Amino acid sequence: MTENIELINETQKILKVLSNSTRLNILLLLEHNSLSVNELVQKLKVSQPAISKQLNILKKFQIVTFKQQGTTNFYKLDDLHILTVIKSTMDHAQHILNNQKCDNN
Repeated sequence: MTENIELINETQKILKVLSNSTRLNILLLLEHNSLSVNELVQKLKVSQPAISKQLNILKKFQIVTFKQQGTTNFYKLDDLHILTVIKSTMDHAQHILNNQKCDNN
C-alpha cells in the first residue's frame, strides 16, 4: 500500500508540472526537434528567465534533458511517454470542447 501511495504522490507532482501552459508548449515544441533556450523564447514569446525556469522544472522531473554545443544548450524530451499523456489529455479536452462523448466503450 505504501508503494502505491508513493506512486500516486509522484504522479500527482508530474501532473502538476504538466498543468502549466508554458511547460506544455515547450514539450510540444520539443516533440520533433531539440531547441535552444533562445529558440524557445522566440517561438513562445516568453522571456528567457521564464523559459529557463520552466526548463529547470522539467529537468527536475526527468522530462527534458539537454546537450551542450559550444556555449548553447539544446533541450530535448528525455521521456517520450510524456507525449502520450499530453496528447491523450488534449484529445479528452477536445471532446469536452466539442461536447462529445468518448467512444472508447
